[in-house]
Amino acid sequence: MREGICSVRNVLPDRVRELFDSIVEQRVLGASKHIAMIGDMIEAIAVQGRDEKKSAKVIVEDIKKVAKFFMATRGEASQAVSNAILIMLHEIDKNADLDIETAVDKILETKNNYLQESKEATEKLIEYAAELAKDMEKIFVFDYSSTVESFLTALAESGKKHTVYIAESRSIDGGLPFVIPCQKAGYAIKYIPDVSIMYYLKECDAAFMGAETFFPDGTGFNTIGSDIVGLVCYQYNIPLYFLTPFIKLDFRPAFGHKKALVINDMGKKLTKDWKQEIDTGKIDFLTPELVGVEAKYIKGYVTEKGIIPSNQMYEISFAYSNNLKGDIL
Repeated sequence: MREGICSVRNVLPDRVRELFDSIVEQRVLGASKHIAMIGDMIEAIAVQGRDEKKSAKVIVEDIKKVAKFFMATRGEASQAVSNAILIMLHEIDKNADLDIETAVDKILETKNNYLQESKEATEKLIEYAAELAKDMEKIFVFDYSSTVESFLTALAESGKKHTVYIAESRSIDGGLPFVIPCQKAGYAIKYIPDVSIMYYLKECDAAFMGAETFFPDGTGFNTIGSDIVGLVCYQYNIPLYFLTPFIKLDFRPAFGHKKALVINDMGKKLTKDWKQEIDTGKIDFLTPELVGVEAKYIKGYVTEKGIIPSNQMYEISFAYSNNLKGDIL
């Protein structure tokens, strides 16, 4: 695996290798941010290839190499990454036989068109979410999502006072990235360990989280611990909303596909303060990265198409899937 990572990394211009490392090493979280970063890598390869007088065919192959890596790794956890890459590289093979200037212009145009459409979709759903939450006093958020961060920033502009409950989401420190933007926005913040979710969630008006991906049956996938949030919300009749653009739809389960769990080794993170005499080599530290939250636990999905009850996602998902463009690389 390390050899494969190095091989892909070496394709990238120096100025974007830090972006690659930040995704691979989970220093930056959130599918939306990762998609934008991959877009920057695509542009960097194209522009440097043009500057170095490479052929369009070589540029296309280098871009596809990076794309395939992220579809096989990051895309396995979040279908949004794979969907976005397919759209950003729509018909890229047709550019391989063009002159270099035309090829690069077309590659950048396709990538930029997707990013603009994505930006507009996210802005629309954030508008809906802020309107939904404007009269709530206590809001619970679980695990980092750049979409949820943008929603909290927009909500603060209403001028009303809100308290944001942030759970630490320990497996990937997914609560910590919310703290600075929430402080800047002027929120009262209550930061809790994720083992306190049940105790404090009962005080909140609603819970919000992003989705790494979602299924047409209304199942939403997010970081481990999201299932606990769903259960507590269901038990105490607290509405749970997933904030997500439709790009994160994984329609494959409608045709029998089963999502494979991505498993992380938590050994280093969990044992960093342990005493040296403990034999960690004989302890299993594996845990899933993402889990599914069934539709019955979710009040609704806040999307660019509106706020949709979780049990009514299938028809609109089917229509979106039919319009999803993109080629198999």
